[in-house]
Amino acid sequence: MQVRIKTRRLKTRLENLAVVLVETLYPENIGSAARACANFGVSQLILVRPRDLHPEKMRAMATRSGLPILEGMKIYDDLVSALSDFNYVVGTTARLGKQRKVHETIREIVPRLVDLSQENRIAFLFGNEKWGLTNEDLYHCHTVVTIPTTEAASLNVAQAVVIVLYEMFCASAEVELPKPRLATVKELEIMYEIIRETLKRIDYIPHQNETLWMTTVRRFLSRLDLTAQEVRVIQGFCKQLLWALENRGKARPPAEKTPS
Repeated sequence: MQVRIKTRRLKTRLENLAVVLVETLYPENIGSAARACANFGVSQLILVRPRDLHPEKMRAMATRSGLPILEGMKIYDDLVSALSDFNYVVGTTARLGKQRKVHETIREIVPRLVDLSQENRIAFLFGNEKWGLTNEDLYHCHTVVTIPTTEAASLNVAQAVVIVLYEMFCASAEVELPKPRLATVKELEIMYEIIRETLKRIDYIPHQNETLWMTTVRRFLSRLDLTAQEVRVIQGFCKQLLWALENRGKARPPAEKTPS
């Protein structure tokens, strides 16, 4: 008897994630981080020794979506206290010195973090805008990751928060964007016929092998997965071109409107 193992795809438990900002210099970045948290379903924002908590500057960058995050954020005087309730701490760094022992990018570590998030609280640690996390800060991390950039680039701390949370969110979301209706065979045949008529009118189809030529056109257009709306656009273009060829110098009729 054959036994099939049933598998299921785990999703990130976003409620178990938190962003921890250490010694942030600018309140605008705190607000931007709050906005990022709201955008990607993370409700916990923690600050450690922030240098400036100007409320209006934070609120301006948080926008409406990030205001609840700002209102609920926690502030600590030391990193150990801020991390005391977490089970796993992920440090982030752009510097890759020997002492930092960075072996993974955020994208590489995401599958493991998804598993851990099922029963564990995970903190993502970000340093300040000038020097990032110190070696002493990283001492409290279970692992340290980096975000790849070109050699000439550097990320703002709020940008780093966005990228890390985006990667975690993608592991939890099943986004289904609405797909437009493809054209039916009947709609396509009407379009191909008017294309044939137009190409013949401008003497573009070889008279000796019209079917082979149109087969090439059809195969080309078939690879585009044309929607019903796109088919109507092509038909309208061909009709206007045919009218122009037959009525040179006359006023052109209004183009057919294509529904959006």
